[in-house]
Amino acid sequence: MSNKKKSLIIKNLSGTKLISWPNSILSKMKIKNDSRAGIIVDKNGTPQLFIFDTPAFLDVLSTIDESLVDRLSDSEYHSKSANPAGWLIDEIESKLPPNPQFVQSIKDALKEAENKGWISFTSIKKNLGLV
Repeated sequence: MSNKKKSLIIKNLSGTKLISWPNSILSKMKIKNDSRAGIIVDKNGTPQLFIFDTPAFLDVLSTIDESLVDRLSDSEYHSKSANPAGWLIDEIESKLPPNPQFVQSIKDALKEAENKGWISFTSIKKNLGLV
């Protein structure tokens, strides 16, 4: 971003104040307690900027995404143009490292399945000549 644009943003924020997310009118849109978010409002209380840490931003996007699940067809729901919140969640999550607890739970489940002698669907399909 050029210095000119930075200075314009700063000029436009004069006379504003920061309101924490829980104290805002948007507090009905829940974020986790350890997330940080706020809204910068002008002297009339009109939002000018929204500030989120990553977990808070994902919480807000998830709320939007969840509200669209029942309103959109399956193809629309998975469409970037009809559901940009869902698309953005997928993009952000694709850049985040896997949750170590999730990885461990998958490893534990695979080990348990192996110990119990479960057979994968892929093996069953192969044995039946379906693959």
